[in-house]
Parts: sequence; structure tokens; C-alpha cells
Amino acid sequence: MVARPGRMQAAFTAGELGPYLHDRTQLKYYSTGLQQAENIVIVPQGGFRLRDGLRLVGDLRDDAAKIFPFHASNGDAYDLVFGGEFCEVWSATAMAASLTIAGLSSVVGTMTFAQRSDTMFLFHEDLQSKRIRITNTGWVADNLPYANIPNYDYGAVYTNGVPAKWRLEFVGLDNDSSIFVLTVSGQETQSITYSSTMATLISAIQTALGDLPNVSPGFAVTSPAANKIEIEFTGAGNEGDGWAVSGRVINKADAAVVAAKRVSGVMPGEPLISATRGWPQCAVFWQQRLLVGGFKSLPNAWMMSLQSNYFNFDIRFTEANGPAIVPMDKSGGEKIERIVDNLNLLIFTTQAEYWISERTLSKTEAPNHVQASRNGIRRGVPVIENEGAALWCHANGSTMGELRYTDVEGNFVPIDTSLLASHLLKDVVDQAARKSAESMDGNLQAIILADGQARLVTLLREQEVTAYARMTADCAFRAVSRNARNELSFIAEHGGKRSLQRLEDELLLDEAIDFALGVPDATISGLSRFNGREVWAIGDGNVFGPFSVSGGAITLPVAVSHATVGTWRPPIVSTLPPPRDVGPNVVLKRKARIHTVHISVIDTTSLAIATNGGPIREVDLHRYGVLADVPELSQGVTDTIKISGLRGYSDAPFVTISQLRPGRLNVRSITVETAL
Repeated sequence: MVARPGRMQAAFTAGELGPYLHDRTQLKYYSTGLQQAENIVIVPQGGFRLRDGLRLVGDLRDDAAKIFPFHASNGDAYDLVFGGEFCEVWSATAMAASLTIAGLSSVVGTMTFAQRSDTMFLFHEDLQSKRIRITNTGWVADNLPYANIPNYDYGAVYTNGVPAKWRLEFVGLDNDSSIFVLTVSGQETQSITYSSTMATLISAIQTALGDLPNVSPGFAVTSPAANKIEIEFTGAGNEGDGWAVSGRVINKADAAVVAAKRVSGVMPGEPLISATRGWPQCAVFWQQRLLVGGFKSLPNAWMMSLQSNYFNFDIRFTEANGPAIVPMDKSGGEKIERIVDNLNLLIFTTQAEYWISERTLSKTEAPNHVQASRNGIRRGVPVIENEGAALWCHANGSTMGELRYTDVEGNFVPIDTSLLASHLLKDVVDQAARKSAESMDGNLQAIILADGQARLVTLLREQEVTAYARMTADCAFRAVSRNARNELSFIAEHGGKRSLQRLEDELLLDEAIDFALGVPDATISGLSRFNGREVWAIGDGNVFGPFSVSGGAITLPVAVSHATVGTWRPPIVSTLPPPRDVGPNVVLKRKARIHTVHISVIDTTSLAIATNGGPIREVDLHRYGVLADVPELSQGVTDTIKISGLRGYSDAPFVTISQLRPGRLNVRSITVETAL
């Protein structure tokens, strides 16, 4: 066996790779991947750091299941937590209000929302659409005030239709010599000879209208008085108010046919949405309209309101800014689940993804639904934005996709963003993304699974960074959301009790609670929530623990003035085995040993290491300038830590970096020396 120069890994931008990739040493992602990444965040510039801790905001109802962000017009940010029939409004530090909303309990997990200014709308096909508002007197909730909901023919027998009625008056026409034509909704009749005998004129007009392709049989022509004719658009196919009638005299300049609408037509049917037929599943604000879609009884259609009037859906407005119902010409069984504002309007259904090519919606022009892919969307999982792209969970619940417009394709192109870490995703139920902050240069996506596990993904598209990592804590995660303060808020559950927790920069503990003791004291009380659990304490810059809480209190070895108490799970970072290639398509497969590791760290206060899955051992940082008489969190090591004399042979040797106690951990690179 001979030694060879060490192998440095200074970038980890591929994150944790699936087990099927561990032998693909020629894959470009192999040199930037990890065998396991837990409780860390990948730094796009190189290396990784400890993930932020979770600050305890407050206890929630035991059935809390969903969080929606609410951004008020004055800039205030709230987290709206839904559970059972209740909505709890949380500010930055406490619950600000609690509302009772009937009908929520059975739909919380899959309902959607749309929000503008000081109002949030809630949508679900089995829930009468709700409205939550913040007013001068506080928070209120009521039903969304739809106005002029259009009728739709669901196939039942209806008697509420009103036929359109038009009156024609003939002025200055000569009997049996004047010739005129009628134009009905853009279609012109054959020439008609005027007769002062109304019965003859009625017959001639009936014949002319019957020849028009847009007029169905069943209409009625009558004469209420001399020189006057009434046309009533009765009969199947003539329903509604889509008629425009005018007349033109051909051979007499001083005569005219005057047309006037006497009765506006009303389509027979029943309201498109109602307690009987169900409600819309989703909505979005777009170009000063409210768009609602995914109706329970008409799942592949959407409807837009009157422009500048979000609640008015009166389809009698005929101008371009008027309301309209838009059925998608798609296969049966396809249901609209989400409508998303992006570069263009995006529509996600149970089977496919579409975008509307027209940037401006118009009642007078049918929108073109362009199919981008056929993956479908997971119900209940929101679509989030990242660098202009829409991130969504496929209908299989185990694949994350990105939909982005490209000029090269002239289309919205789908990308599978979870392909390299597919083993980390199963039954996704929620997701959110935090924008990059000063402490990090990549956006941070949080994903929640049905079994309570969580994933953190560092995203930076320009640098091809999509790095998946596991997120573990002394709890199960049920929901996540990003509020207007750019904070990731989680619903966490332990022992059947749920709480609201938020990721906080540079926080080392989870479920963390701060204590300002004033007079230094070694006993910290008020910890009954942790009874029977293991906690750590950070007091005056030193880390103490672990402690088993009993009687709602712990006793530190020294008195402190300020303390933070919480739970803790260590980071675990395992490298991929070093490549064993010794020539083109030639590998060395005998057992090997990692004997030396060089770890380049920045401002690190706690570090531990293991090889080949063996026991994790603390690295003594006192050799690198850490002083015993200075608070440990007031000093950090920035150096290259060399650990040699490591033992143990393995077919696929690897290094694990972790911690045995809370502390800062920032790794720039790992260099491994191996004996083959």
C-alpha cells in the first residue's frame, strides 16, 4: 500500500446525492456532492455552515395544520395559522388575534389563498370562499362577497332563462319597393323587401333570420304596431344576451331601420358556484382582476372578474374588460389546482402545466392555453417563486420541478430539480422559500414531508446550485411558510403538542427560549414544556448541557445573567468515498483507509469527526488558540484543522464531520489523505 496526495473538496453545491450515484465518480456532481448532509446549509461560494436554529414563538392548537403569510398594507407581517375551525394571527412575537371560521376543519390541508392589501381570500371546492381582513377595529372574517355570479347549464331542467328581445322600427320605407338587410351579431341576412302588411313582413324576416348560421330555430317574430317588428330569441341555442341587431336600407337614402334592445337575455341555468354545486379551488390576482378556478362542478374552467372590481362577475359586460368564464379545452378528468402569476399566467392541473400566451386578458379574445409539461401538481402543496421560476411538486408527491420561460424554447420549460436527491423526497405536503439574506448568498427552500421530516435546499440558479440537505430537530414538522419579514415559520409537533417556530440567523438551538435573569442565577425555571426532555443552555457566551428537565427547571454549574435554553440535534456531514480510478476505466477496489483529514474552518467553536461510520470524537480546538478563561462563543477558530492517525479500513472509506455540543460550524473545505 502506498500513500498518495490528499483529495480536496471545497464545494458541496450538489448537496446530498442519492445512493445510486455513489459509484458514478465521472459524474460532474460527484466532486461537489455528499453522502449525507444533515442540519447544514450549503454555501454557494464553497463549503457549508450549520443551519440556523429555531426560535419558539408560541404554542398552537393541537390541530394546527397550515400557515399562510399575511402582508398588511402598512408593512406589518403576520403568520396566519389554521387548525380546526380557527385562524390564529401571529405577529413577530405573539398571537395578535383568533378568529372562528366555520367549515375549515375538513379542508385546511388542501385549501389555497390569495391576498392583496389588507384582505386575504381562502378557497376550497368544498368551502364557501372566505375573506379575512384587518380593519381599524381589528381582524374580521366573513364570506367572500361574490356579486352577479353567472348562470351555467349543468344539465338540469331550468325555467329561469329570459330570452333577449329586440324591436325594429321602419321609418320612411316604401311598400313593396324599399329593400333592407338585417345584421344579427355580425351575420348579415339576405335582402328583404319591405311590406306595409305586417304579416307579410314578419314572414319575410322569419325566413331571412332562419337562414343565418348563428340563429337557431325557435325564435319568434311579432308586430306590436304598424311599422314595428319585435324579435324574441327563444329556443334552444338562442339563450343569453349575446345578440346585436341592426338594420340597413339598401335602395332609399331617406329611410332607416331603427333597432333597439327591449329585454336583455339571461342564460337559463343555476349559479356557477353555490352551496349545491361547490366553490372554486384556487384564485389569483392578475391585471386588476380576481381569477378563480377549479370549480367543484366545472373543474377544468376558470372565471375572471370585471377589471378593477374583484367581486363582480356579471358577464353582461361586453367590453374587453368584462368578466368571462373560460373552460379549458383539455381532456376529461383534468382539474385546475393552482393559478399562479409569473411572467405569464400559469395554470397547474392534476395532469399538466399550462401558460397563457396572451399577456393581457380580454373578454373579447379567447386565451390560448399552451401546455408546458404533463406532470400535474400535488394537491395542497403551494407553488413558490425562485429567481423568476415557479417551483412545484409533481402529482406523484416525490418530485420537485421548476417551470421557467426560456427564449430559446419560446416556452416554459420544466426541470426536475430533485433528481440527484430523489431518495430524500416522499409524500411532500408543504414548501416555502426564503430569499437570500446577508448571511447567505442562496435562497433557502424548506420542504415538509407527510411523516414530519423536513428538507432544506440551497438554490442559486446562476451558479447551478441545487443542494438538498436533511433538517432534523426534536420534533416533527407539519407545515412551513415564508412571511413578509423573509422568515421561515414552521408548525412543529412534539408529544402531540404543536408550536410555532421560526428559523433565526446565528441561533444554535431549536425551540429556543431566552431568559434575562437580571441578578445572576444558576437556576433557570419556566421550562415545564421540556419536562422529561434533554435540553442545552447557552449562558453568557458559554454552552452548558445536556440537562434532563425535571420540575420545569435546570441548574447550571455557574450563575449567568442571560441564557437561551432549547433542544439540539447535531449536524452530520459525510463525504463520498474518494475515487478509486487508477486509469481509464480501471479502478482499484481493495480496502482502503483514510489516515489524515485536513478541515479548513472559519469562526468555528465546536467540531467532531469520525471515519467509516465509527464513533464521533471531539476535536480539541484549544490547540488552535481557544482560551479556557474566555467565553467559548466569543472566540472561534479560523484555521486548517489536521487530524491524523485515523484507523479503520473500508471498501468505501468516508469522513463524517459533526458536533458533540452546540457551537458554530463553518467549513471551507475538506482534504482527505488515503492509503490504498
